[in-house]
Amino acid sequence: MATKTKDAGDLEAIIARTALKYDLLPYESKPFPMSQPARLGAMAQLFGLEAAPLETARVLELGCAAGGNIIPHAARYPKAEFVGVDLARTQVAAGRSRIKAMGLENIEILCKSFTEIGEELGAFDYIICHGVYSWVPPQVQDAIMKVIRARLSPVGIACVSYNVLPGWRMMQPLRDAFMLAVPDGVDSLGRVAMAREMLTFMAKSSPDKGPYGETIRNWSQRLANLPNDYIAHEFLEECNDPCLVRDFANAAGVHGLGYLGECEFSSMIAENYGSELAEGLRARGGTDLVASEQWLDILTGRTFRQSLLIAGERMGGVNRALTPESIERLHFVLPSNGVLKRDGDITTFSLADGRSITSTFTNVGMMFEKMTANHPGSSSLDSLTDGADDQARAEMRDALYRMAMSGMLFLQSEPVGCSTKPGDKPVASPVARADAEAGTAYTTNARHESVALDAGALVLLPLMDGAHDTKDLEEALLEAAQDGILNFARDGAAVTEANALKALVAEHLPNSILGITGAALLLE
Repeated sequence: MATKTKDAGDLEAIIARTALKYDLLPYESKPFPMSQPARLGAMAQLFGLEAAPLETARVLELGCAAGGNIIPHAARYPKAEFVGVDLARTQVAAGRSRIKAMGLENIEILCKSFTEIGEELGAFDYIICHGVYSWVPPQVQDAIMKVIRARLSPVGIACVSYNVLPGWRMMQPLRDAFMLAVPDGVDSLGRVAMAREMLTFMAKSSPDKGPYGETIRNWSQRLANLPNDYIAHEFLEECNDPCLVRDFANAAGVHGLGYLGECEFSSMIAENYGSELAEGLRARGGTDLVASEQWLDILTGRTFRQSLLIAGERMGGVNRALTPESIERLHFVLPSNGVLKRDGDITTFSLADGRSITSTFTNVGMMFEKMTANHPGSSSLDSLTDGADDQARAEMRDALYRMAMSGMLFLQSEPVGCSTKPGDKPVASPVARADAEAGTAYTTNARHESVALDAGALVLLPLMDGAHDTKDLEEALLEAAQDGILNFARDGAAVTEANALKALVAEHLPNSILGITGAALLLE
């Protein structure tokens, strides 16, 4: 009995210390595109399962920080319900303040431990737990699994991210060094500064010319460009417990949960890693998905996963024999760095990383053109194949399926609704307008991505409410320039003369509106 009390006291102390550290140095609360319910729903449907429509869904986020990942969803789906839970009082207060400022009534953020969550919250169609599982004690990991199993609706799906082995072992020397050299009593920013200094020392001083020394030197360069909050909470937290994907799936199974797969569909396709690896993977993993994913981690050195869980009793309905027909009901979102080229009858769509798809089918080439015209919004098979015969539809569907398999597009259960033509009185999303009005550095777009806001966007977005035309927007930019809020230059020299400034503002405005439109910040 005394041992249990001590263990409980130790756990409460760890939780309290962790909460305090997040209060002192909050993690930047932002959207995580792969965790959005539309992506989770798409994966469920891809494997033959039902998923709740977002329009009326209930969504829970465990470890929501200031709500940066769910507040944009709440604004986008006013009839849905959203609940966030976090221990950091500073973050919870910031999230509640943002919710109040935006006038949202379909979301609340609770300040409590996961171990305190009970039946009072009800059931949820989507549960998100991003950046938490590996950074809490085993008892809290257990509580996370219990909450997911107890709170999932009959069609519910959960997304949990975590650090994975064996890949994360390459980063373990950094954490070991930081924990050894950085005292816990120093404030959070001071600890980060000491960690950076220690890493620089290690990179310069390690005599190893092999993989060990190379890893330290590479990470020294990478961490130099990463923010303080990432270093503090990734490497300096009291808990950081990476695990094998096999052990994660087993832990889920203990609580009656089944491993459905990964948020990133293409990461599960062995052929994307080369034919030799795919052949060896099938020989070792067979039809066991967890075994195959475990071998993928071993062979690729993967360090991080975003895994999907469902109630164990639903696993019998999972269909892993995927075909092009499996994507019939889904929506397709192109990455932002795609390039379309035509050479006679040959059409090629390519990404910056070298991936590409080429087709000689006229129908497929026209489909690529429609998709790029719809960008940054989404496309559906029905819209892309409108008026096409069965053969043409099959050709286009096959191309979309191959793009999905190779990660050249994202699958969603819901469309991305944003404008590609702003019109004379453009309308920005409520989230973008509110964030710009508050003067924040970033906002969230219709694709659930972070978008940096420059000084011009901060001026324009609050006025993009459908009541102001381009003349109004031009006058606002000019006024901001005259007040010194914006600076305009030509040929490297600042422009301040009234007529020249007015002409430059008029010249600049169309590009600003085009950039805001391309960033998926305008409503349809």
